[in-house]
Amino acid sequence: MNVSTPESSNLIPLLIYFAGVFGIVGIMYGLAWITGQRHTDHSTNTPYESGIQTTGSARIKFTAKFYLIAMLFVIFDLEVVFLFGWAVAAKELGWSGYWAMFIFVAIVVAGLIYEWRVGALDWVAANLKAYQRRSIK
Repeated sequence: MNVSTPESSNLIPLLIYFAGVFGIVGIMYGLAWITGQRHTDHSTNTPYESGIQTTGSARIKFTAKFYLIAMLFVIFDLEVVFLFGWAVAAKELGWSGYWAMFIFVAIVVAGLIYEWRVGALDWVAANLKAYQRRSIK
């Protein structure tokens, strides 16, 4: 039974790599600190977003609809990643890969239709129903 044990000489390239990374990061921080601008204007510490001045607090409470749309976006965005991988290897996969991706896209479209029918993507109808319920009472 031959068991190979790691020797300390195998770790030397890794240690040299880490030393190089820390050295480069240190040099970058040092040069940025030496050559960086130093001013303490009031506008320096204010948030800036695309040239628009902030008007309110960043601690605004959003409705659950915003989070629902964000989750749906992430889900469908990941499915695009799968489609991209399939498109790269489409020629090698042949007809079986084509039909597998066709079934995958059909399931995705069925999920989108379901979400649309349930009203997960319809903000106006939900807001209108809530407004009508409040105005009736």
